[in-house]
Amino acid sequence: MENKEISKLLIHSMNNYQNLIKATNTDRYKKGKVLTKKQFFTLVEIQKREKIELKNLSKELYVSTSSLCILLNKLVELGYVYREEDSKDRRNTFYGITAEGEVVVNTEIEKFMQIVNDKIDKLDLQKKKELEESLQKTINIMKEII
Repeated sequence: MENKEISKLLIHSMNNYQNLIKATNTDRYKKGKVLTKKQFFTLVEIQKREKIELKNLSKELYVSTSSLCILLNKLVELGYVYREEDSKDRRNTFYGITAEGEVVVNTEIEKFMQIVNDKIDKLDLQKKKELEESLQKTINIMKEII
């Protein structure tokens, strides 16, 4: 298969993933909106670490530091994230998740997982197995091209 054909399939897959995210978030909002999509994925990324610098978080989320700073200010205001200056270099700012932020993000993750599980339940056993195998392969391959 030529690169052009693979690119078309990849673009189609990206669109499908975006639509899945939109549909899942719509369902999540129906269960009680707590976080926006951007807030959710930002908190999930911060939760993976004890604390993270603004510039590194920006790279992980593929968002400009200025946009991310506005979002983080809101999360700090809500009490979900704390801000900490680097004592050695005051230009560096670290962000970490608070205990309240942990509770909120874990609740949202559970909600998100339940919605996705409900969607997967619509598949028969063979399709579930195919989905799992193809997703695992895709994850491994994507690591090489990102």
